[in-house]
Amino acid sequence: MKIWAGSHLIPSGTGKRGLKGWFIGIVTLFGILVIGCSQGSYPVDIFYEQHYQQSYRSHEPPRLIGVADAVAFYPPIVSTVTNTGADLFLVNCQMCHGADAQGTGPVLVKMIENYGYEPIVSPNITNRPVSFIASRLEAETRPLGPSSVMPPFGKLLSEAERNAIAKYIGTLPK
Repeated sequence: MKIWAGSHLIPSGTGKRGLKGWFIGIVTLFGILVIGCSQGSYPVDIFYEQHYQQSYRSHEPPRLIGVADAVAFYPPIVSTVTNTGADLFLVNCQMCHGADAQGTGPVLVKMIENYGYEPIVSPNITNRPVSFIASRLEAETRPLGPSSVMPPFGKLLSEAERNAIAKYIGTLPK
């Protein structure tokens, strides 16, 4: 198409005005592509949170799950402590009963002072017979009753470990 301008014809789309239009169009198209491809994990994510909806989960690749008949590794991994009564007491008991087993541990003190916990029995365990301590450590439910905060160690520690702790407590000053 040609445009009549005075005494001569000018072809449309040429000149500065035509180049400027093409340049703006290309820049706009490039901008749309850059913005569209940078929103999410897919090339064009207009509603990029849709793939979190349950109806879109069927389109996702399968997840890795454990083997149906898998069992725990046996024998259990060896403890990192030396399994002496002193080390086992340090790891399992000291936070409540204290290093001296007199009931001065930081966890028990905080529970008494900040939360109003009242111990069921005296947390000083140095004056207890070794057999009593071993029987409490053997329990698989709360060893001092349901309102006690002492956890059951029957499933957590072996018989040898429980006996080592009880013997160690028996050696502490009363």
